[in-house]
Amino acid sequence: MKRVSFLIVLLLLLTSCSAGKSKSDTDKKQYVIGFSQISAESSWRERNTESVLDAGKKADYKILYKNANQSQAEQIKDVRSFIASRVDLIILTPIVETGWKHVLEEAVAADIPVVINDRLISEEDSHLYQTFVGPNVPIQGIQTADFLKKKFKNVPAPINIVEIQGSKDASPAISRHAGLLEGIKDDTRFQMIASVHGDFMLSKGREAIKNVAKSHDLRQVDVIYCHNDDMTDGVVSYLEETDIKPGKDIIICSVDGQQSAINLLKAGKINCVIECDPNMGEMLFEVVTAVLEGKDVPKENFTTGRIFSEFSELNKIEERGY
Repeated sequence: MKRVSFLIVLLLLLTSCSAGKSKSDTDKKQYVIGFSQISAESSWRERNTESVLDAGKKADYKILYKNANQSQAEQIKDVRSFIASRVDLIILTPIVETGWKHVLEEAVAADIPVVINDRLISEEDSHLYQTFVGPNVPIQGIQTADFLKKKFKNVPAPINIVEIQGSKDASPAISRHAGLLEGIKDDTRFQMIASVHGDFMLSKGREAIKNVAKSHDLRQVDVIYCHNDDMTDGVVSYLEETDIKPGKDIIICSVDGQQSAINLLKAGKINCVIECDPNMGEMLFEVVTAVLEGKDVPKENFTTGRIFSEFSELNKIEERGY
């Protein structure tokens, strides 16, 4: 009889422990995050996506990932699907600055916080998202200007610049353009003689400089400023088919810091690369966690970047990994 009583008590204890563990597991919610990325147009963008997805997995979030393939209409559709799925938070990398008001108002109405990543939206809609995580892009244009002032320190006017911008209305294109103009405004030697869009793509960068060559004598161009490394690759490939030596006859400045650009820098075919680090996933999910926990977060959380140029110790630049 005592043995039966002991077994009953033991069974009750085990059942109690098991039930307690089950309740604890049930209480621990796994947050669901909707992540809307613009595309996979470059190795930089692919690495950025990997960084975000890896950090989300490490933080034990369930990530619903959508690639909009360079279509804002598709991206808005993706955000609406996240709202319909009642995700806990939306990460949005906006393809352009404008056109987000209505869909973000829908997210606010559904009580789903939005974190903007990498690219900004227009200031007038900034009240519709919680916070931004990404680069301080205008500084990249200013850093380019600083390099050019050093490179052309004792060179008389005019110093003619051709700019290959990114996608029209995309915040990096707007800000990198504005940053350069801000940086050279106090030096009247520099003149912007052409500014065209290359959509952040290698083929479009090549096409853009080819079109510039139809209306401007490239031998009169002193600087080509590309808003990303893929377009720089396209520009260099075109110039190498002419008698103009890239990096020598024309100074070339680029933004991002992909391995391809560092290789061109080491080969003397471009002269300056402003780093825009794609590995922002860890910082992003630190901010996401703070938002989900109801903590106060700054409106802007800037990543950092370095300057690689012909004045750097090039042999000390590490492999980029993208």
